[in-house]
Amino acid sequence: MSDLKGIITAMVTPFSEKDESLDVAAARNMASWLIEHGVHGLFIGGTNGEFHLLNDDEKELLTREVVDEVAGRVPVIAGAGCCGTTHTCELSRRLADAGADYISLVTPYYLVPKQPDLRKHYETIASSTDAKLILYNIPGQTGCKIEPETADALADVDNIVGIKDSSGDFDTQLAYIEISKHKDFGVFNGSDSLMLKAFKAGSAGSVAATSNVIPEIEVALYDAFVAGDLEKAQAERDKMDLLRMTLKKCVAPAVMKATLNLMGVPAGITRKPISMPDDNVMADVHTMLAEYGIPEA
Repeated sequence: MSDLKGIITAMVTPFSEKDESLDVAAARNMASWLIEHGVHGLFIGGTNGEFHLLNDDEKELLTREVVDEVAGRVPVIAGAGCCGTTHTCELSRRLADAGADYISLVTPYYLVPKQPDLRKHYETIASSTDAKLILYNIPGQTGCKIEPETADALADVDNIVGIKDSSGDFDTQLAYIEISKHKDFGVFNGSDSLMLKAFKAGSAGSVAATSNVIPEIEVALYDAFVAGDLEKAQAERDKMDLLRMTLKKCVAPAVMKATLNLMGVPAGITRKPISMPDDNVMADVHTMLAEYGIPEA
């Protein structure tokens, strides 16, 4: 897991403003823009990537195109988690064949399997592919939590190599980190507000939606942390809150996409039923960019 650490952008998926179709050219451009601004990895087809609104063919195409654009510069994690085990096995193989370095597996959603069933779900997926798999815990969205005891058991599976925790429950992330101290199992923070706290506790990386917009700030945070300059790391962490508060004014990733568009990084629109920001929210976005000193295109 030595290649997967630091700031990993939970990249948004660009859709055409004309018909909501997948805009692969914009996705390729965005991937390179993020790498040029220092991020250490890309997480595509996740929550902020509107995976729930992408079909399997689009997920495979997105993965293939981004992997080709990245050309090995940073690791690419692709989201393959589905409600059903068989479906997830099939999609995991497709995305691995498309070149993803790691496959992320969000828990089943809407369904709420018991922990023994959840463990069997992941073990079955792992046995169906040689791909390196990362569990994804986000119970606020899925209704299904990966209990630390379940994660501990799954960490013994050879190709289950880590977990992304977006629960916002730091005690849960600490329990995962404790597992990582004894097993070859990476922990990746998925709650941007906890980024620095997670690094201090031992998380290997942070899968950060906010790094779509302010990659340089978050890379500076990580670099300062690694260098032992915790005062600078905290100063960079404090800069994140303006963006975090602005993003909450709409359903994700509407504000994110609108902001990127203003920055000259085409992100297109959200797919329905989620709408793009209205004029009042856009006024806040303009103000936010001015406060960050980010020029508009």
